[in-house]
Amino acid sequence: MKEAAKIGAFILLVFFFVHYYTMLSTLYGEGKSSAESDIRVVREEEAKAARSRPVRGASLRGCIGVPELQAFNKLRMSSNFSVHDCVRRCQKVDYSFAVVRTVHRSIGCYCSREIDYTLSNSRCVGRKNILLYKLLDCGLKVNDSTCGLVCFDSPGTNSAVALASVPGSGNTWMRHLIELITGVYTGSVYRDRAITQSGFLGELHYWNDGSTIAIKDHNFPIMIKELNTTVLNDIAKYNHTGAILLIRNPYDALISEYKRLVTNKHLGDIKAKDFSEDSWEVHVNKTEDQWRFLNTNYIKYISPLLVVHYEDLKRDARQQLWRVARFLNADHEFEIRINCVLRNQEGLFHRHSNSSFYSFTEEMRRRINSNIAEVSRLLTLYHHPDIPEQYKSSYTF
Repeated sequence: MKEAAKIGAFILLVFFFVHYYTMLSTLYGEGKSSAESDIRVVREEEAKAARSRPVRGASLRGCIGVPELQAFNKLRMSSNFSVHDCVRRCQKVDYSFAVVRTVHRSIGCYCSREIDYTLSNSRCVGRKNILLYKLLDCGLKVNDSTCGLVCFDSPGTNSAVALASVPGSGNTWMRHLIELITGVYTGSVYRDRAITQSGFLGELHYWNDGSTIAIKDHNFPIMIKELNTTVLNDIAKYNHTGAILLIRNPYDALISEYKRLVTNKHLGDIKAKDFSEDSWEVHVNKTEDQWRFLNTNYIKYISPLLVVHYEDLKRDARQQLWRVARFLNADHEFEIRINCVLRNQEGLFHRHSNSSFYSFTEEMRRRINSNIAEVSRLLTLYHHPDIPEQYKSSYTF
């Protein structure tokens, strides 16, 4: 009986250990399987995000297989280059397509001028590491071979961020600088063919198609005096997407825009007699309030907002363009491009004045100075850079 009892106790002990081991193994195995599954999901999501992330100047067309790489020329690249670097290299040598192949942590870059087969996103199944990009329209903005290309982005890449100012504030000059520092064409709500012929190719693109990076806009809200209210009108479309507000000394902006109106040229200059015409007084009376109204309403109602003062841009282009590039989320090539920008910052539409005669009456000065004080107050209230001190000493009356 004692032997039978010992045997029974041993069998129960073995059964207990087997059961306990099986339970631990099951729990451990399920945890391990679950963890591995989670890792796979995360990796697949990361890969999906990488494939859908826009690449400036290129449109993802699909994936290809290893045999099809034979039709592409492989470029020698540094060990730490990116997809963006590959696309830019292919564009610089006038190719139409780029292929980026990732194997483990290394990337191969391939280029081709044409392909003879149809590709679609459905071909990415099982081939997610060999991506084909169609290169978009690009060109050199200035006659400087060391400068990077300026390209259109794929439609839908960019939000509609305004480049807002009153006329005469240097908006077109700012567009020139933005295109050089970001490598992306700017847009406009105006479709000015004269500007297009001078290299601003985004001028004729639809302002909201996402292929350009900043939208020139002089529109301002409408004030309904009878109702004592403001209708945001055209500028409301930039709320949530944002705006860059370019502010210039109103005295300079008034003169600059008057020159353009009289000569019908962006770079025209005028004579002393033109300031004695009735049209000058009409121009000042009409435009001075637009300066206040556009600037104050962008400051109060549009967010996010980056305020750039024209005078600061002239004084320190590097610092101001760094702010602009970061605001537009396009600063990845800043250090590569900035030296080119500083060498070529004048552009074709940066007007230089050779006039020393300006005619502002005492009443005009009173109203303009009042507008400056109001804009300065709001800039401080909303924590934007205040107007430069030189406003106060620009003119001797």
